[in-house]
Amino acid sequence: MNEENENYFIAKYVAGACDTDDLVNYANYKLNSGIYSDGLLGIIDAEPKCWDIVSPLFEKLIAQLPSFDDSIHLIIKHHLKLIACEKIDPFIQFRQLLNDIANFDLHENVTKYVGDNVGIEHLYGLYYARDDLEVNDNYGVVEIGALMQEESIKWLSEH
Repeated sequence: MNEENENYFIAKYVAGACDTDDLVNYANYKLNSGIYSDGLLGIIDAEPKCWDIVSPLFEKLIAQLPSFDDSIHLIIKHHLKLIACEKIDPFIQFRQLLNDIANFDLHENVTKYVGDNVGIEHLYGLYYARDDLEVNDNYGVVEIGALMQEESIKWLSEH
């Protein structure tokens, strides 16, 4: 797990998008990668494996947890980089972004459109514009996907 993916995982944790199994899998991955610590072993050996036991053990491994808002920004950046690279279906990736930030209120402090509080209002609109297309409008889907990639690039350059 490279540093960027590690930071993304920690941001998901702070944003409330992880569960106990995610933390146990994280510890297993680190140990299998040759990284040893008593904290990682504590997560693996925890009984019962429940959030109230595993979560504090995970937090002890992290030098400093980012704030909730910083975590949301990092999660958005992570997903928009993937959309911008044009190798991933932008609709699937944006859906994953929305899942990862489900505990963030995209309606709070908006000035005009849903998501403008974090600058994703155009992407949000494009994502849901697919619902307005005819059933077999593949050209429309491709066109909206291209616009989502452009908006992702724009967001990354501005944030």
